[in-house]
Amino acid sequence: MRIVVTGAAGFIGSTVALRAAVEGHDVVAVDGLLGGPYPADVKRQRFDQLAAAGLECLQVDLRTCEISGLVRRADAVINEAAMPGQAVSWSDFPLYSSCNINVAQRLAAACADAGTRLVQVSTSSVYGREAVGDESLPIRPVSPYGVTKAAAEQLVAAYVREHELNAVVLRYFSVYGPGQRPDMAYHLFCEAMLDGRTLTVFGDGRQSRSNTFVDDVAAATLAALDRGLPGEVMNIAGGEGVELLTALAVLADELGAEPRISWAPAQTGDQRVTAGIAERAAAVLGWRPSVPAEEGLRRQARWHLARRSSAGQHRYAHGRDR
Repeated sequence: MRIVVTGAAGFIGSTVALRAAVEGHDVVAVDGLLGGPYPADVKRQRFDQLAAAGLECLQVDLRTCEISGLVRRADAVINEAAMPGQAVSWSDFPLYSSCNINVAQRLAAACADAGTRLVQVSTSSVYGREAVGDESLPIRPVSPYGVTKAAAEQLVAAYVREHELNAVVLRYFSVYGPGQRPDMAYHLFCEAMLDGRTLTVFGDGRQSRSNTFVDDVAAATLAALDRGLPGEVMNIAGGEGVELLTALAVLADELGAEPRISWAPAQTGDQRVTAGIAERAAAVLGWRPSVPAEEGLRRQARWHLARRSSAGQHRYAHGRDR
């Protein structure tokens, strides 16, 4: 199958693209390498790694580029492209609306016209402050980011209803693991502890996440390429709720570090609890998460240690190979 993966230089997108290639698909990796919460130089490094692995890589801005030819030559499009991060979305809504809404509309229109399958990636943020339950939960986003992702879902649904678009929507819950985006909490915690710096915990640290390991997310996403009826919406959730301070303790134990914590007020628009039920994905995709939360956290911590070691940046004797 020829698959276009958008946002392929990102944390999740690169994992999906590489896994698709390993499974024998012909993959076209697409990314605009924009800045924002995710540094452009980090994206460039990932993109270079995809190219070195033999994937076709195209640097294009999906907001403005000619898109029909790209889509017409594909059997499926996985839309991982989005401007991420809830906090920053309050200060630059035009950027978020153009990347998250306009791109989704352009891809939906092009896929409907070409008869190409679309897997639209969404987020638990569409549910709002407490994302606890299955797909019947009301859509009540509490950040501009969540609003843009909910709008993208509705655009895709409109094209399904009115233009026979063959599309499914996947709502990811709190994705983590090796290579996590640099602005995300676990990445920030690990790097701060390895540097001996103070790390910031927003709120009381009791907020809980339905963590989903990145390899499990990639498996679910590829399963959706040929499964699920047009218009289907599915949660992709790890199934274990983990409080922030509990996750921090696991990371610290694997790193052999003692966290130094600075407390700060909860961030506007931050989710308090996510506990996604993914039984629909189990029934439709035959998917269930395979990596327990503690093991996934330890794998992420070991990735940070290995990265420091390979770069010669840090000599650390306390990380354990489990």
